[in-house]
Amino acid sequence: MNRILTFFIAFALVGFFMASCNKPASTDAAPVSNDVKSSGDKIVYIDIDTLISKYDLYVDKKTELEAQSKTAESALAGKIEAFQKRVGKFQQELAQIQQNAANIAPVDLKKMEEKYGQQQQNLAKEEEALMKQRDNAAMDLDKKLQETQKDLQTKIDAYLDKIAEEKGYDFVLMKGAGGSVMFGRKTLDITESTLKQLNDEYAAGKEKK
Repeated sequence: MNRILTFFIAFALVGFFMASCNKPASTDAAPVSNDVKSSGDKIVYIDIDTLISKYDLYVDKKTELEAQSKTAESALAGKIEAFQKRVGKFQQELAQIQQNAANIAPVDLKKMEEKYGQQQQNLAKEEEALMKQRDNAAMDLDKKLQETQKDLQTKIDAYLDKIAEEKGYDFVLMKGAGGSVMFGRKTLDITESTLKQLNDEYAAGKEKK
């Protein structure tokens, strides 16, 4: 479960960044500043691979979710192992009774059938409870992942709106995995400045807490 969740976390969050970085900037952007001189629409881009790998909020949240997944997996693995041992013991005892059935009195055989029938029902209920616990753990982690995506989106959107107004950007495109930019002049790359601002804001928020 942990390996699957790790894969899901990485690509789900990549999907979020793809959506955020390709959205048009605010139409209320201020006039183009003097540091960028060009005609027509003001277009810049972000290298999404670099931004994801170095954005401290993303790194911390991903690490946190992976740790929670590993803890849940370990706790459930111990219970499943103990359950499998009980199932194995039950099957061995049942096989022995079946082999010796001819030598067991009908009354005693009836009691054994009732006893092991009840044990079988109990094991089935325990298996159902374990599967429910597994599903609940996965749902809880998925909920936290969605909350993380929402938090990231809020911060990215707020930054893009602010920087678009300050610099007069009309569009912020994405370069990297699944991006829409195959080539862009380095002067149009705002990855490092975006990353620095986002990490500075994240660090300041952590200090306040």
